[in-house]
Amino acid sequence: MKAQQKNLINSCVWIAIGLFIIRCSCSWKNIVEGVSAYELFGFASEAISLVVIVFGLYEKFLWKINPWENTPKLAKRYTGTLKSNYDDVERKASLEIKQTLLSVHVTLITGESKSRSLTASIDEILGEMQLTYCYLNTPKAEYRVRSEIHYGTATLSLANPRSLEGQYYTDRNTNGDMLFVAEE
Repeated sequence: MKAQQKNLINSCVWIAIGLFIIRCSCSWKNIVEGVSAYELFGFASEAISLVVIVFGLYEKFLWKINPWENTPKLAKRYTGTLKSNYDDVERKASLEIKQTLLSVHVTLITGESKSRSLTASIDEILGEMQLTYCYLNTPKAEYRVRSEIHYGTATLSLANPRSLEGQYYTDRNTNGDMLFVAEE
């Protein structure tokens, strides 16, 4: 489990405990007079429900506006090019990214094929934030004579989240360079 996930879970647990204590404090008079275990479970349920809702919203949306969150905020869509060592042809491509605090999904679309990430992560590698993903590429039927369905891995530098640059490698022993710029 990544440190970021552990920190988020730790925060959730401690905030739930804090909310439970606050809820018990608000009902201290009832607790002293003899509260039932059922009521205490109700207090715990309230605290846990509130934490789940708030952290669900945070993980999906609110992390993007947190100035102390250091996860790079990627654009939803990029346009650019990729160039393969297979034929040295530069192809136009678009990169679509769906991102939450804890997950990233990448789709790369060219005129010939579509690649979808099977797994993706944003990690600090050798002091630089990088998006790394493994993908399954599915070419259109008319191109499968020279480009069969294949797996690959791509790494993109996130030094500037508005301009992504990196390389890809495939199980067909091909590789290439990629450059994408965020759409406005």
